[in-house]
Formats: sequence, C-alpha cells, structure tokens
Amino acid sequence: MKGVVVVDANLLVLLVVGAASTRFITRHKRLRAYAIEDFELLGLILADFDEIVLLPHVVAEVSALARQIDGPAFGQVQDAFRKLIETCPELPVASMVGVHREEFGAHGLTDSILLHLCTMQINGTPPTLLTADTALANIASSLGYSVIDYRREFQSLA
Repeated sequence: MKGVVVVDANLLVLLVVGAASTRFITRHKRLRAYAIEDFELLGLILADFDEIVLLPHVVAEVSALARQIDGPAFGQVQDAFRKLIETCPELPVASMVGVHREEFGAHGLTDSILLHLCTMQINGTPPTLLTADTALANIASSLGYSVIDYRREFQSLA
C-alpha cells in the first residue's frame, strides 16, 4: 500500500497498549472489544504504510484513554506511548479548521480534524485514514477520501 496513514484514537490506544504488552489488552478498560489478534492484525495493516502521522487532537485523546490501566502496566503503557510520539511525525492542525467543517456539529472536533487531514498532501499524497469508527469511515468514504474501516474490513478476521 505504501504512503502515510493517520490512525484514530481507539486504534492508537490498541497499538500503544499492545506494544507495552499484549497481556494488557484484555485488562485495559477501553479495549474490551479487542483481542491480541486485533493488535497483531493492526500491526500488519500499519506495516503496509511508510509512516504513521499523528495529530495533536488524537494524541491528547490517546493520552487520556491509554492511562486507564492500573498497576505496573501503567508505566509500561506510558513508555510505549512516549516511543510512539518520539518516532512518528505530528502535524499540527488548528482547532479552528475543525470547527469550520460541516461534520463538526455531529462528530466533534477530533473527527473533523481527521477528515481535514485527509484533504492534505503529505509526502505528495493524501493520507489514508485508519479508523474503528464506522460512522467516521462512512463520512470519509462518501467524501472520496482514502479510508480503511477496521471494524468492517478486518475485525471479523481476528
């Protein structure tokens, strides 16, 4: 596939928690719908891309969500999150851009920013949106953006 991918917050939480330890996936409050196989499949999907691009809005959500684990796992998850941030480029998109998108009212700031990013050229091509949010995937698809709906296309395989 190659190119750039932007990942929604739920899948990035899976990536971070699973990178810390796959044992933590079943213990994490926000990952009840996922299994170790989902983490492995996510890794295979991401391996098809040259680069994961982060957005500050998504990073902030992941920071709040990934922390929802107790005990020693907490520190390991934080370390995995730090490594992700250190290795992936982050593109600042002003909140003002998101609030002026039509989707803002129904879907909120982060989804609006993700949709905006799909209109941008990064390394010469628009990024692919990888999301576990079927409603967001449907909007992106209807707008002609490159999108992978993890739940529809892959989760049944895991």
